[in-house]
Amino acid sequence: MQTLAQIRARNALGRKIAKGQKEGNVLSGFSTLVKIDGLLAALAFSCEKNKNGEIKHKGEYFICEAIAAHLKDEQIRITGRILPRELAEELASGDATKLRRATAEALAYLNYLKRFAS
Repeated sequence: MQTLAQIRARNALGRKIAKGQKEGNVLSGFSTLVKIDGLLAALAFSCEKNKNGEIKHKGEYFICEAIAAHLKDEQIRITGRILPRELAEELASGDATKLRRATAEALAYLNYLKRFAS
């Protein structure tokens, strides 16, 4: 059996995160976005599309994919979804306790992701 810290580190190690607009580091400010606006708003922001139907914020989208994969991990099991939009739909239609758990775990995971992702 592994600790939550080990699971978070394992899921963050080697993760690739795309650069943001103008080649900025989106990972450094993403935790703040989640803390201020909430996980659902951060997921919605990451799923926003441009006029061509392409993901507008690719860096944020990759972060949300990593969060969704982490929350689906067999030892975490907060959700069964892997895509950010599906995760948002599940959390929006579920109860508040699940959303709070997912938000807390996402913020804890982001601390590891910031340090291990490249």
